[in-house]
Amino acid sequence: MYCANLNDLKSTLVEMQNHSKVQSVLLFLADKDQPKKEELETLLKLFPKPLIGGIFPEIIADGKRHEQGFLVVPLCYELKTVLVDLSEDINEINETIANHAEALTIVNPGIFCFTDALAPHKSTLIDSLYDCWGPDANYVGGGAGSLSFQPFPCIIHQDTIAKNAAVIGVMDTDIRVGVAHGWTPISEPIKVTETDGNSIISLNWEPAFDVYKKQIKAHSDADISAENFFDIAKSYPLGLVRLDSEMTIRDPYATENGKLHIVDNVPEGEYIRIMNGNMDSLLEGAKTAVSAPGKHVNSEAYEQFCVDCISRVLYMQDEFGQELALLNKQKPMNGVLSIGEIANPGDTVLELFNKTIVVAKWNRVD
Repeated sequence: MYCANLNDLKSTLVEMQNHSKVQSVLLFLADKDQPKKEELETLLKLFPKPLIGGIFPEIIADGKRHEQGFLVVPLCYELKTVLVDLSEDINEINETIANHAEALTIVNPGIFCFTDALAPHKSTLIDSLYDCWGPDANYVGGGAGSLSFQPFPCIIHQDTIAKNAAVIGVMDTDIRVGVAHGWTPISEPIKVTETDGNSIISLNWEPAFDVYKKQIKAHSDADISAENFFDIAKSYPLGLVRLDSEMTIRDPYATENGKLHIVDNVPEGEYIRIMNGNMDSLLEGAKTAVSAPGKHVNSEAYEQFCVDCISRVLYMQDEFGQELALLNKQKPMNGVLSIGEIANPGDTVLELFNKTIVVAKWNRVD
C-alpha cells in the first residue's frame, strides 16, 4: 500500500503491527524528497516485527508509478532476516550468510535480497547466497540507490538504514519468479579481455569503447561519444553470453579514457554481445516475466511483487505506461524500479541482471 508521507507511514505500520495475520513487512522509499535518515529510523523503532527494504529510484504502489513516497508490503510469513556489511572482507561476508543459513531449518525457502547498488562485493553476495541455499530456493531482489549514482544509506533492516550493505529475508514459502528483458543481439560474441572492477578496459584486445562505438555505428549509423553516451547507450546494453539460458544484461552508463563503465560486474574472459531492442521486444519481455510464475501459484490467493529496472523507464520514457499496464493485467502490482535485479530464472543459477524485469508471486495465507 502507498503512503505519501511519514504520518501515513506511521499509521500504516501501527495497523500492520496490530494485524494478527501480518508477520513481516517489506518497506520501500522512492529516492525523491526522502525524509531524513534519523527521522525514519526513529519511526521504525515503533515497529518490532521483521522489516526489510530499501530506498530506490522510484516505486510502484497499487499499480501506479511514484517518484516519492513509501510502499508497504505486508507479508503473512515471518521473515528471518540478516544485514550484511558489503564493505567487509569477502570471508566475513561469506561467514555472515553461511551462519544465517545454518541457523534456519526452512526447506525450499523464498528469499528476498536487496543490496546497495554501489556497494563492493555484490558478486560475492550473490555467489554466497547461492552456495548456501542452492537451486532449492527461489530468490528475488534488486539494487537500491539513486540515479545520481552517489552513495548514501539506502538499505533498511528493522530500524537501521545502512550503506554498503545488503539485507536478506528468508521466508517459509515458495516464491515463483519470472525473468525476461526483450533485448536481442546485434553483434557476434566479443571477448572481454581486460577489466577493472565494474569497468571494461578492452574487448578483443582493443579499447572497449572503440569496439562498442564501431558496433553501434554499424547498426544504426549513430556516433556515440562521451558527451551523448547515456542517450545512445540506453538502447545498446551488453549481453553476457550464457549457454543454457537467456543472456544476462549489463548496463553501460559512461565512458572514460576508452573504458566502458558498467552498473554491474562483467567478468574478464567471458564473452558479450552488443544488444538492442524496441518497444515491441521489451514489452514482449514484460509479458513473459508476468506470465511465467502464474501457473505455479493459486489463481486467487496470491501476492505479487516486481523488480523492474529503472533504465527500462529511461528507455521507454512516456511509453512506460504500456509496461505498467502489463504488470497490472491480473491485479495492481507493487514493486520497485531498481538499479540492477536479482533472481534465479527457471532452473539456472542466481544472477544479477540489468535492464531486466523480474516478477515474483507467492501463495497467500488467508
